[in-house]
Amino acid sequence: MSSSPKSGGFHPLPALLGPVWRDANVRSGPSLESPVIRLLLPDAADCYEAEGWSPGDEVVEDQHRDGVITSAVWFRLAIGGWSSAVNFEPETVAVVLADAAPSPRGRQAP
Repeated sequence: MSSSPKSGGFHPLPALLGPVWRDANVRSGPSLESPVIRLLLPDAADCYEAEGWSPGDEVVEDQHRDGVITSAVWFRLAIGGWSSAVNFEPETVAVVLADAAPSPRGRQAP
């Protein structure tokens, strides 16, 4: 059974997210207002695991090599804390979430 961010709340979904593609703030909650508790640095050897996802603040990231990424999906990480889906490769996020939640939308930068 699939869920959507509009249903709110935490959705268990253990999954391997892979590495972050840029510096990523890990926050205490799925909100840009939540305090930063950790900084993840890009490193292909560091893969991160999610315990699940939740809808949260929409984040727009405009520095990805394939263009702008927008998502309101946040992952609760197994290491503790929350990270926006835009911190992980869009292709990986799309596979992890499949029909469970809308994946980040990638648009080619002009």
